[in-house]
Amino acid sequence: MKIIEEEIEIYNAKLRLLSWLYDEIKLQSGISKELLNEKGQKLPLNY
Repeated sequence: MKIIEEEIEIYNAKLRLLSWLYDEIKLQSGISKELLNEKGQKLPLNY
């Protein structure tokens, strides 16, 4: 049960990070979709 709770915490942390990142990106102007996708693919969120 402890492992499941830790996995949920990690998942929630990733969601908070992505939400924050999305908000930060919305504030920026002039960022191309291609550049954003390229940088996003390099994020270590799937490890």
